Amino acid sequence: MVDKICGFIYGILYCRKGRKPDKSIVKKLVFLHPSEDIEKLYRDFCIKRIRVTLVTIFAGLILGCFMKLSAVTGRSISGAGFERNEWNGKKEHLELYAISGEESLAVDVILEPRLLSEEELDSYSESFEEEIGELILGDNTDLMQVSSDLTIAEKYDGYPFKCVWRSSDPKRVSAYGGRVDPSSEAEVTLTVTYSYGDYKRRLEIPVRVVRPVMTEGQMLAEGLSDYLAEDQEEKRTDKIWTLPTEFSGTELKWENRTEDDGFLIMAVFAAVGVVIYMAFEKDLTSGTERKKENMRRSYPKILRQLALYIGAGMTVKAAFTRIAEDAPEKGGESIFEEMKIACLEMKQGISEAQVYERFGKRTGLSEYIRLSGLLSQNLKRGNPGFTGRLKDEAYASMHERLLESRKAGEKAQTKLLAPMMMMLAVVMVMIMMPAMTGIKI
Repeated sequence: MVDKICGFIYGILYCRKGRKPDKSIVKKLVFLHPSEDIEKLYRDFCIKRIRVTLVTIFAGLILGCFMKLSAVTGRSISGAGFERNEWNGKKEHLELYAISGEESLAVDVILEPRLLSEEELDSYSESFEEEIGELILGDNTDLMQVSSDLTIAEKYDGYPFKCVWRSSDPKRVSAYGGRVDPSSEAEVTLTVTYSYGDYKRRLEIPVRVVRPVMTEGQMLAEGLSDYLAEDQEEKRTDKIWTLPTEFSGTELKWENRTEDDGFLIMAVFAAVGVVIYMAFEKDLTSGTERKKENMRRSYPKILRQLALYIGAGMTVKAAFTRIAEDAPEKGGESIFEEMKIACLEMKQGISEAQVYERFGKRTGLSEYIRLSGLLSQNLKRGNPGFTGRLKDEAYASMHERLLESRKAGEKAQTKLLAPMMMMLAVVMVMIMMPAMTGIKI
């Protein structure tokens, strides 16, 4: 059914008299499917596009109708009533319309959750008082043997009551958070007042705080710690304090342990090693870029020297060799090193044209590739205006370098803008703060 409708729409939109297929779509379809029937591909493409469009529009219409119906009916049930959320639910905001004759009045109503009845609250209270001991127990096993913190809270899941706690001995058991001090045994009474609206009840919960059960090793360590503290205090006048070799019938050996940062040091050095490894590659890349930039700067100079020597009557080979030989042995520019390599290749018997071509490729820069092409072309065909072309190329190169320098300067100014704005903000704060606080600098 959908395909028939899409075919009908395709006939109306795309098969009209004088209507030609979209050339860009046809070109892409031919590129993707060169061996298939282009007419069939175009028809299937258009029908698929129509089908997806229709399905999307139809789905939007259905969804919009449902939302419209939902907006009109809301959560209405029989009559004009709305079902409230339960006591642990949230408030609901209702946008209602009161119809009076031909007039429609907009009314906003906050629907509160349902309040519990007296009978329901009594039932919850009975269950709460039965389970409150387990609710506050925490990691302890019994309220008569409490050695770790209790779970004292204002609300407990499953119960509607708001709880207010009091403790008969806040130092041993805190009513705020349930913190327990098990340094000594004590009997404490916790009083909880739980309420829901006007409904209020009170319950007292006896708690017995005991010292935590320790293993033999823990007891020995605690006793030894107390003994060492007393012994060290008694021997304050001694220049050297000696540690005991025996305690409670147990032979002791002592070690002075410091904080072990071995793994941290290894991790830090491993990270530094990775950074150094990556920095080497980055430094290599930076060096390559610096060499290329140096070659670009030397390009106009090379062109001017070639034009000068060739204009004076030298051959291209002689001028090229002269420039390479005049370069300094140490600290010379990178391009002269490449030219010396090229001269060495010519001495080894490689043809002059091939040497120029290899020289351009070796530099990897478009400027020198263009220069090698000019030199090879002049060598093969000869060019009466070759010197003039070299001068024009040098002038164009200088102009291009000037434009690049201006762009670099503009970028530097842009980068400096953020620090300047930060400094301006600091200065403004330094000026405005004393003025606002009335302090004189």
